[in-house]
Amino acid sequence: MKKNKTWFTLVEVVVSVTIFSIIIISMISIYVLSSDTSLKSDINRAMHENIKSVITDISEDIMKNNILWVSYDVMDSCWFSISGNYKVWDKLCISSLNDYYLAKKSLWTYIRVDKFSCENLDDQCYIVKNWNPLTNSLVSVKDLQFYVSSENINKATIKIIMQPTIKAWVKPDLIKNNKIIFQTTISERPF
Repeated sequence: MKKNKTWFTLVEVVVSVTIFSIIIISMISIYVLSSDTSLKSDINRAMHENIKSVITDISEDIMKNNILWVSYDVMDSCWFSISGNYKVWDKLCISSLNDYYLAKKSLWTYIRVDKFSCENLDDQCYIVKNWNPLTNSLVSVKDLQFYVSSENINKATIKIIMQPTIKAWVKPDLIKNNKIIFQTTISERPF
């Protein structure tokens, strides 16, 4: 008595491999897309947390103390008072002797730089308060400007341009496409 042996035909094998391949490719593309979305969300959260921390620190300092001076010269100190009604520079000096400026890390300290030192994608710049960074290594500050008005009440408008830093696990297009431009105004006295 012969037993009936059932084998798959070549057509059945090709069809099943094709269906399996389509399912696997779909699952991989969904994983990559969700991974990019999750990473983009993490990047945006890190940038927003950094901005919130910086603005909170500066606003508390401005409301407790007075704005002394804004400075554009890297060697300029904060020993002068504001002259004129409106100044735009990249260093903010508060009467509590706190300075806020853009800087790069150099060995054991942070050195003040201008926005041109932070233009490239791989430049790592920080917002610094008296040689201590306020932003962390997850973000790079590309520009920092202080617009100070001294009409009636001193007010500082702060403009920050921030991007994620280059890390091995972050694609360059995610870095280029995730830039935050933030601007707010802080008064010495709340209204």
